[in-house]
Amino acid sequence: MPVRQRFDYSGQMALASAAIGFRLHTGWAALVVAAGRPGRVEVLLRRRLELLPSDGSIPRFAYHEAAELPAADASRLVRRAAAGARKAACFNLRTILEELVGMEVEVKAAGIPTGSTVVPADLSKILGAHPLIHAAEGEMFAKAVAAACRECGLMVVTARERDLWSRAAENFGLEGAAFRQSLDRLRHSVGPPWSADQKTATAAALLALRTT
Repeated sequence: MPVRQRFDYSGQMALASAAIGFRLHTGWAALVVAAGRPGRVEVLLRRRLELLPSDGSIPRFAYHEAAELPAADASRLVRRAAAGARKAACFNLRTILEELVGMEVEVKAAGIPTGSTVVPADLSKILGAHPLIHAAEGEMFAKAVAAACRECGLMVVTARERDLWSRAAENFGLEGAAFRQSLDRLRHSVGPPWSADQKTATAAALLALRTT
């Protein structure tokens, strides 16, 4: 499938228009596919998206391991980890999108929460500061997910996670508390799992859907 082409193998009009939202962790992400609007949200799919090869060829904490290596080896490891994360994200996201095609769901966009720390380009500066190591690992997986979404033809909307809820609420003309409550109440209809991961991913999906 060519890059930027909408992901729809069926050749038919999709019945539901939705967006994907994520909440990132080291090596994986919580994923929610949602449609509708606050008060009438439909959660169509919940999954765990793996962001590392299943064969263990890429360490989960690549920057932490790189900090223990000589500079040249550290650079090679980080590049290999970034490439591996992107490849895994693309493969696993395509599998989920194929499942959605079978459900006649058209995914338009993806919402990705990001960190707030600015990660320098200089690897030596990253590896010399433990907070930057954590931030760099988060950024690596966020970039992998964003690249996978774009390669599947999805519009990508990013927001710093600390700003995500307020931005989403504002886009729907709601107060932040009201928006949160509308997603909290979904627990009764969708059932578990409905933790901070799923609620944050749903907020990201709704922000992306509203932005399209």
